Amino acid sequence: MTAPNPADGHNDPLLWLEEIEGDKAVAWVEAQNARTDGFLCDDAYKHDYEAVLMILNADDRIPFVGKSGDYLYNFWKDAAHPRGLWRRTVLESYKLDKPEWDVLLDIDALNKAEGISWAFSGAARSPDKTRALISLSFNGTDAIEVREFDIPSKSFVADGFFIPKAKTQVSWLDQDTLLFGSAQNPGDTTEAGYARVVRKWKRGTPLASAESVFEVEKQDVAAWFGVDRRPTHERVTYWRALDFTRSHISVEQKNGPHAGQRVRLDLPEEVSISGDADDLLVSPKQDWTVGGMVIPSGALAVINLDRFLEGARDFEIIFTPTPTRALESWLETRHGVVLQILDNVRARIMLTKRDGDGWIETPVPGLPDNASISVAAFGGEDDPDLGKDMLLTVTGFDRPTTTALWHGAGDLEPLKSSPRSFDSTGIEVKQCYAVAADGTKIPYFLIGKNLASSDAPRPTILYGYGGFEVSLTPSYMGITGKLWLEQGNLYALANIRGGGEFGPGWHLASRKATKHVAHDDFASVARDLAVSGVTTAAKLACHGGSNGGLLVGNMLTRYPELFGAIWCSVPLLDMARYTKLLAGQSWIAEYGDPEISDEWAFIQKFSPYHLIAPGKIYPPIFITTNRTDDRVHPGHARKMAAKLEELGYPVWFNETVAGGHSGAVDNTKQAQSQALGFAFLRRTICR
Repeated sequence: MTAPNPADGHNDPLLWLEEIEGDKAVAWVEAQNARTDGFLCDDAYKHDYEAVLMILNADDRIPFVGKSGDYLYNFWKDAAHPRGLWRRTVLESYKLDKPEWDVLLDIDALNKAEGISWAFSGAARSPDKTRALISLSFNGTDAIEVREFDIPSKSFVADGFFIPKAKTQVSWLDQDTLLFGSAQNPGDTTEAGYARVVRKWKRGTPLASAESVFEVEKQDVAAWFGVDRRPTHERVTYWRALDFTRSHISVEQKNGPHAGQRVRLDLPEEVSISGDADDLLVSPKQDWTVGGMVIPSGALAVINLDRFLEGARDFEIIFTPTPTRALESWLETRHGVVLQILDNVRARIMLTKRDGDGWIETPVPGLPDNASISVAAFGGEDDPDLGKDMLLTVTGFDRPTTTALWHGAGDLEPLKSSPRSFDSTGIEVKQCYAVAADGTKIPYFLIGKNLASSDAPRPTILYGYGGFEVSLTPSYMGITGKLWLEQGNLYALANIRGGGEFGPGWHLASRKATKHVAHDDFASVARDLAVSGVTTAAKLACHGGSNGGLLVGNMLTRYPELFGAIWCSVPLLDMARYTKLLAGQSWIAEYGDPEISDEWAFIQKFSPYHLIAPGKIYPPIFITTNRTDDRVHPGHARKMAAKLEELGYPVWFNETVAGGHSGAVDNTKQAQSQALGFAFLRRTICR
């Protein structure tokens, strides 16, 4: 007898809640929202909502920019423009306290004119910088509509390039040619819901006639590509994404001995690469033996691309990780390769240059010790010798974000500073360690006022993620500082396995059959917070979103005794059906395939929806989702809340209509979500 397939929903009485716009499902959502509002929306909620909105709409926020050609481009939302303005200025003006902005596109005005709730999802300038491909999302969905925009006239181009709504990637090949992948129809779409075919589209021809230039199999995750238009280094790189971690990578160059040939790179399937100029830079996710040497997992190695294509394998190693030192990312510049490193979860930015037969690291000057620091190219995409300027963004838990330029030598040139959003008097940051069941030390940050001076346990939020090699690092806690830390409460950030804080191995330790390791690590941190006297189980809440929602869902069902409340945002929770819901198929490499019986055997052990049982003692849980989230299906949150309610457990639910997976398309919706979450914590762990 064949065992029933857990993914087909045959024994799920709440399957109707997966009907996103179903009348019965929407009525249930509206009733739950009203119940939650009645419980949480008191005067304190309203005060918090206004405080968050003031932070999000503050006029003195940093207008973050990207440089293209002579202009700096910014997308800006405020109280008067809730859906935002796409605008630009020049560097000399940007350095002023009040730059002069040239508004190119007003999304609120567009919405009023068209009667559609568009959200801005990005703009790609044409090679001559006179046109742009504008991506518009309906209420924050990942699916976008692409329209050609004329920058000088500030208008959409009649009969210009237009790609209907779908999950789409698009780039200019030249002024009259696009390269795009778009999940427009079943034939062009993978089982994960992404583009399967990359096409070349010439101006003046029908979209349907666009030439297919690259395609992958239906069961692959997607066909991705990258276009480098740097003079003398023009090339297109193609990725056949086999799953979330494995790819086959090919390159097609315009110049040089291999011009016009598409060549698959002889690389491991799990690897990160770049090739902005002459060199190929490679960082394998597992140890790679090549050319008589071993390039360690998480290292960075380099070789001339043309020589590699001709068969050479004499890589030079630029960076070698250590047990506590991991490479987050890198940037190719005219001055050398700039490394963004995590050293025991503390950012280090190093400039590396060839020196004889090796590479020398030099720290970028003037940077703080305990902060997150990111580096981005500041223009230079039209420079054959690579760009020379870099934009550095620096932030910390109690340190407002700042930006600065660096020109490859000398001191940083400060650009912008964020305002202080909360009173940080007495706020301290401490790095602590819990010990996992297997003896591994799990670091976490503890943030709050006067950490050493109080013996009384305090209300504490523990936040985590633990997946997809995503690192959690310090960032300014403007909203949490205002609503939580100012009141003397505490916040902890856990660097559990599954993330990337200590390189690829830290991620591989919690994947598929060992996914539960991240959850166990998180529980170890919760225990450490209680044993150390910082808090108690009754005063400890955990919070996580998306994969972090799966994490805290497991805290409810596997470790309920450790927490006084659970805040679960846009979560995965039904791990039997996740592959059938929206983009879930693309995450099989992280979680496993529930339709394979041997894999369902371990998946069901961390599937919160299936672990709910009657007769337990569960802490109260607040579950949030978004109806326009086309990445993580709202059915996960809906069904979990309904099942808990049916069994009489304390559960609260909120579903917004606009926002997508991030919920960030409208500041009012963000303010609502944050204020509801903190209102829930006040009524649970702060009593």
